[in-house]
Amino acid sequence: MDAADFAIVRRSALFRQSDEAQMRELIGDRTPRAWAKGQVLFLQGDRVDCIHVVVSGWVKLYRASEDGVDTVVAVNGAGHSFGEAAALLGVPAHASAEAASEARILALDAERLRSRLMSDPDLAFRMLASASMHLRIMVEELEQLKSMPATRRIAGFLSDLAGSARGAVELDFPYEKTLIAGRLGMTPESFSRGLAKLRDVGVTVEREHVVISRLEALRALARGDG
Repeated sequence: MDAADFAIVRRSALFRQSDEAQMRELIGDRTPRAWAKGQVLFLQGDRVDCIHVVVSGWVKLYRASEDGVDTVVAVNGAGHSFGEAAALLGVPAHASAEAASEARILALDAERLRSRLMSDPDLAFRMLASASMHLRIMVEELEQLKSMPATRRIAGFLSDLAGSARGAVELDFPYEKTLIAGRLGMTPESFSRGLAKLRDVGVTVEREHVVISRLEALRALARGDG
């Protein structure tokens, strides 16, 4: 695994508090594997023996209801890990995981990590604290998301995609619109209507391509200013 991949893996909530030597020991000779869009990593209820870290691309986690409708639990990008609880505790996976785009994913040996944590309580505590803080932030973001109107949710999503850019920016949706809608907790129809309303702040959409002419106005909407 090269230095760039290593740096991305280190962004994972599990490893932020680990030093380089500890990380390299935990990773061992594992290298990222390429996955095609639509490939399933594991299904809800499966036994999982690896902890996965996204190195590039996107992975969706989803749960199937009794009536066969899939609910998106999360969409994980580079630097995010998933499947930790199932792998470390030996319990069935609470959700299915599928590549939402072409992706490269590092699969870490759960038994190797479990043994290392048992022998090093300090490392276990740091990883637990980091993961707990990450979960708390996710829960807070979810609570805030549910209270926002659709247009603010979409404005926030697009603002995050734009990163540190200023003024005008052009970008492409990172994955399918239906999946974005699911991630934002709305139907595809509500997502389309919300996008249309963003024309008032300079957002135009052509298929997967987005043009934002007034990025600061979009960010102000996402914050709820005005």
